[in-house]
Amino acid sequence: MRRWIYILSVMVVPWAAAGWAAETRVALIIGNSDYAAVARLRNPAHDAALMADTLRALGFDVELALDAGQRQMKRAIQRFGERLGAAGKDGVGLFYYAGHGIQAHGESHLIPTDAKVQSDADLDIEAVNANWVLRQMEAASARINIVVLDACRNNPFPSAGRSASGGLVRMDAPAGTLIAYATAPGKVAMDGDGTNSPYTGALAIAMRRPGLAIEEVFKEVRKDVQAGTRGIQVPWEATSLTGRFSFVPGESAAPQVAAAPRPAPGGETQIEVAFWQSIQSSKDVREFEAYLTRYGERGVFSMLAANRVAALRAEGGVTRGASEKSDQQLAAEALIRARKMIQDMVANAGSLMGAKDADPTERVNKFRGMLGTVVDFKPMARFVLGKHYESVTPEQWERFFLTYKELFLSGYEFSAAKSWTGKYELETVREYGDDILVTVKFVRQDAAPLRVGFRIRRRPESFFGYKIIDALTDGMSLVTTQRNDFAGVLASGGIEGLIQTLETRFGKAVKPIVIPD
Repeated sequence: MRRWIYILSVMVVPWAAAGWAAETRVALIIGNSDYAAVARLRNPAHDAALMADTLRALGFDVELALDAGQRQMKRAIQRFGERLGAAGKDGVGLFYYAGHGIQAHGESHLIPTDAKVQSDADLDIEAVNANWVLRQMEAASARINIVVLDACRNNPFPSAGRSASGGLVRMDAPAGTLIAYATAPGKVAMDGDGTNSPYTGALAIAMRRPGLAIEEVFKEVRKDVQAGTRGIQVPWEATSLTGRFSFVPGESAAPQVAAAPRPAPGGETQIEVAFWQSIQSSKDVREFEAYLTRYGERGVFSMLAANRVAALRAEGGVTRGASEKSDQQLAAEALIRARKMIQDMVANAGSLMGAKDADPTERVNKFRGMLGTVVDFKPMARFVLGKHYESVTPEQWERFFLTYKELFLSGYEFSAAKSWTGKYELETVREYGDDILVTVKFVRQDAAPLRVGFRIRRRPESFFGYKIIDALTDGMSLVTTQRNDFAGVLASGGIEGLIQTLETRFGKAVKPIVIPD
């Protein structure tokens, strides 16, 4: 899966932790890209970072090791076993490895970045035996152990002899264990054309779908990877699990024979959002007071409504007209309003997702409802189509726009990164072409601060007077990355091919019925 999945996830995950998992969840993530003796792999380090962020958002205590030598790998695995043992019999352990892997003499070996393998006999000295990882996990006596190996690439050491080859050998899963391979045993997986491998990209999405049993998660991954690689790569699992485990508890959103329409946010939330949209541009303090009377402190927009009531009361109903202000005053006011928008939006989102006494599904539905009012999806959807926008029919545009919006509001789980401390700083507010860019730094535990730039555009009819039209992380634009990724599908299958691809992955958007006036 492409880089834009990661960009979208960091755009929406830094709100308060959802806390869905009752059991203690422990994970070790290793991604090896920069090998000393063989060519560099493009994706494993990115795959590991994506998996670490995903698992933190799902309540795992994660240790991440990138470009690890043998000693670092073994020490990390040893610590992982100890942490998992300390979690007790209700613990859940997940080991993920991306990088080179070799099979020899019926055993699988994970290759550290400092490995120097001249013959298959060197593997016991230079590599890490995958069975040793299983033994560390089995000794911890956790309730559930999960091993994910995206390590089935070609053999980087052809001189190691005929007994050593690319791919991994089938391993028997000890009791209470699921072992997942990026492709069938003995086969070679694809590194992928994008930033992430097809397997890990699909897995990061499937893990976030509420209510899916773990077996269903990997079934969804298998279907996505087969479709994305035209049947070349077929993921595979070995399992001895007897109990049920879901990464995200809740009502199952798994498609059956064909992708089913995804449910819209809860009915009560829909009514509340409709109420808000009817008053958001009002200057009448009584309408916002009516909202607060109806929904109290638990409303989707309660914090915003309270702020607007205070502002309108302070103004006394009198505001200075735009025609009375200089261009310089208007420009300065625009920057102030933009900053206030992002500040209030982050605070309101944190309030919604941080309501610990609320049902997790209710929190997510409310956050989605809020997101739908602060993001302007139409210019984004038009931009990602590029030159193909000029040739789409009105019917195709309507279908694509609904599906694209559904990708944001229902295609992802907006759970929060557990590593976020709750602290954030609004770093910069500046003009960005004809728009404004507001950069926010989110402070995280045991990780570098996360910076997200929100590009916002003037929308006078909206509550803030602005809406988000893009998000930038690490200097990369969400919509530009999507546009680049969609280009291949559009070139081969046109707009219908892109719509079908998105509907297969995220489900068909439900078109509202038309009720005449």
